[in-house]
Amino acid sequence: MRKCILLFIILLWAARAGAQTYKRPEIDVEDFIEQLFNLQSSDVNYEDLYEQLLLMYANPLDLNSASPDELRNTMILSEEQIQAFLLYRQKNGKLLSVYELQAVPGFDLKTIYALMPFAEVSETPLNQDNRGLLRRMLEEPNNSLIMRWGRTLEEQKGYTSAIPDAQGNLPARYLGDPGKLFVRYRLSHTKDFSVGFTAEKDPGEQLAWSPSKKQYGMDFWSAHLMLENKGIFRKILVGDYQYMFGQGLVYSAGFAVGKGAEPVNTVRRSSTGIRPYTSVLEGFYFRGMAATVGFKNLEITALASRKFVDGNIRTQDDTLDVDLVETFATSINITGMHRTPTELASKQTNREDMLGASVAYKEKSGKWELGFMGTTIQYQVPIIRQLTLYNQFDFNGGINSNLSFSGQYNYRNFSFFSEAALSRSGGQAWVGGLVGSIGKGLDISMVIRDYAVNYHAFYGNGFGEATRNANEKGIYWGLKYRLHPKWLIGAYYDRFTFPYLAFQADGPSRGDEYLARITFTPGRTSSFFIQYRDETKLRNLAGNAASADILVPTRRQNWVIQADMKATKWLSFRTRIQGSWWDQQKGPPQTRGLAISQDLNLDLGKFSISNRYSIFDTDDYNNRQYLYEKNVLYAFSIPALNGRGIRFYSLIQYSPTRKMDIWIRFARTIQRDLKTLGSGLEEINGNRRSDFVVQFRYKF
Repeated sequence: MRKCILLFIILLWAARAGAQTYKRPEIDVEDFIEQLFNLQSSDVNYEDLYEQLLLMYANPLDLNSASPDELRNTMILSEEQIQAFLLYRQKNGKLLSVYELQAVPGFDLKTIYALMPFAEVSETPLNQDNRGLLRRMLEEPNNSLIMRWGRTLEEQKGYTSAIPDAQGNLPARYLGDPGKLFVRYRLSHTKDFSVGFTAEKDPGEQLAWSPSKKQYGMDFWSAHLMLENKGIFRKILVGDYQYMFGQGLVYSAGFAVGKGAEPVNTVRRSSTGIRPYTSVLEGFYFRGMAATVGFKNLEITALASRKFVDGNIRTQDDTLDVDLVETFATSINITGMHRTPTELASKQTNREDMLGASVAYKEKSGKWELGFMGTTIQYQVPIIRQLTLYNQFDFNGGINSNLSFSGQYNYRNFSFFSEAALSRSGGQAWVGGLVGSIGKGLDISMVIRDYAVNYHAFYGNGFGEATRNANEKGIYWGLKYRLHPKWLIGAYYDRFTFPYLAFQADGPSRGDEYLARITFTPGRTSSFFIQYRDETKLRNLAGNAASADILVPTRRQNWVIQADMKATKWLSFRTRIQGSWWDQQKGPPQTRGLAISQDLNLDLGKFSISNRYSIFDTDDYNNRQYLYEKNVLYAFSIPALNGRGIRFYSLIQYSPTRKMDIWIRFARTIQRDLKTLGSGLEEINGNRRSDFVVQFRYKF
């Protein structure tokens, strides 16, 4: 009876709150990322990770129509919470407000607060909105334009005057100015439509119009138009897009974190299908058309793409026949940098064509699903690498094809998942595992993978230790235990082998890694955690001059202690101490690194100010310290601090009206042990580097 009365009160309050305009809270990217993974690794693609997170924030889930895969893709909810939410929605119908989540069994306030930036409840369901598409688009409030400019204030070598050398040759210099420009427009409504464009000019690139050099004002342009739920078409997209299928062995466009401080919810991928591409990363996307049609529980997706990519193109004369000329690419460049004449000459020199199709069947109750995919990618100029012992199993040729079969089965509080894939080379890849809840407060995960050395997938990003899903076998165990409402323990252990040569390992190698983290949350205004990570791999012996490198155990340990405290409604603090040790058996003496940072954040209504002061002291690059920093919206900063010095930044956000936001950020690094910073054309004559960014957003 008490539960019924409590539920009635919550629903009454939720209905009242739902009648008012719900404003999703601003995402605290720093806090969210900190909860998911540690930042002491160079193996994480931070830029893509950050873009995917912000894409998830820009397109919130409608809780009344969110699928199990979409809920899993947030990586916030446990399997037990997902099943409890689906059962609640089935029994009680559509939610009246986001605040109604308090009535769902197993949803504590911390979970709800974490989910709120990524979720909403539509006031008018799409099937009850009688307005035409054009009118809905014109009247959509989720409609904004962002403009950003930034630069490094100190002069870098690439922008200085070129002085001829002794032979009269001019050294390379950047063609453009040091400013970075960014423009993004987005108009979207969840489950209905999305349209937008993104443009960017990197520092050193020209702002020029020269079609012969493939320059069209900004160096990079991206645009898309996507419609959803139009008859049998669940999604239709024209322009730039990504695709997520299975566990990411062929295509991975999800928010893929992998191993980190969240040991359970991050190990599984979710088949979210087609997504608009709004990033400025100039390699990991498709350009063309894609569509998904649905017939009850069956979904069929067709993909077509043609885009031009950067490549190092060479022409080689055949010595037997001077009339026979072979043109090939030695590599594909995905950095997107076109600052020097050499980089500009390689811009869009190769063409990539892709065709693909997938079929997915989801059982009506959501208990199980199966999927099959086939895809082919062809390059106009074939890729022929200069073979070495290290790369002889890498892709060579003009065509790569993949076949993939995936499945998922949900049983009570457990979710089992798997994907098997095959590439044109004959290489096979397989990954499988489970995520589930055992008893009250205990969640576990397990992942097994086996990736052949000759497996090739250009857009894959399945679970693993290495950056590519090839030449790896391993098993991972993770657990998360809520010992008490205020205490949370998370840990994982991963053991892996590389059957063939790997990075810094000139022979078959192995390794293992474990992490443990204890979090204490005494209340809503404070939290503390301590984390330890230990990784050991067989690596080439440092400084070994022998003809055959010797593999020896190489160990890296990281530790972090962090405290967050909100002193008042407008003042909060964060203190962080982190360090590392690196040592190698039979190698040089152990080296160490340390970084200490202090944050002070002010929320003054229309003004918010974030400040940080850090000091760092590292013996070498092996002990570089990664510190995630707050930045303007849709930008990121994760500097790798190496050497001895200090770093500080200040970020100011001013919202003069409900429709307008202005950000200003200044950051500076001072390294006391150096006389120059950076290398090559990025070199600064001095021991300090200062970065300035200003951004403007207007919501139409």
